[in-house]
Amino acid sequence: MDTALLQGMIDIVFKGNLVFLSPFLFLLMVILFSDRLIELIYESFSSRGSNRRGRY
Repeated sequence: MDTALLQGMIDIVFKGNLVFLSPFLFLLMVILFSDRLIELIYESFSSRGSNRRGRY
């Protein structure tokens, strides 16, 4: 079972189908990691604001 999955991934990469699948994979990655990205952006802005308030 694992070898069939690995063989399928290799076929996708080396047969040129990755060009057609890359937008779908990109969208899937954005959906999966959007909560982490939002948290990272929020923390960067909130820490910047707290540092300013703490200094002055």
